[in-house]
Amino acid sequence: MKSKVESMTPSSAISLAKVGTRTVLAPKESLTYESCEELATTFDECLNDQRADIILDCKDVTFMDSEALELLVRMHEELRNRGNVLKIIGLNDVCRDIFVATRLIHLHVYEDIHEAIRSER
Repeated sequence: MKSKVESMTPSSAISLAKVGTRTVLAPKESLTYESCEELATTFDECLNDQRADIILDCKDVTFMDSEALELLVRMHEELRNRGNVLKIIGLNDVCRDIFVATRLIHLHVYEDIHEAIRSER
């Protein structure tokens, strides 16, 4: 199954792309209190544009702090309330351990974009 990827306007710390009806947000650095504001703004813009599911590609994220985890929970809840889903891909071992320790691993976490797209929800 081939996916059509369409680039969208990138920001300095987050790249955006469309894969079918999904929006892919890819932070280019660790998600900490210093960088969460831009992710939150980008996410809110996606909500305002009535975009469907969002895939957060974390392949370049080496660490997440509590501010980032709170933001991801908010993103998850807001999308769920709209009938959509936040899917998280590309977690490294450190971030995956953080998700396990904080019991956020129950969020929609996948190895890669192909697995996330194939999943039903």
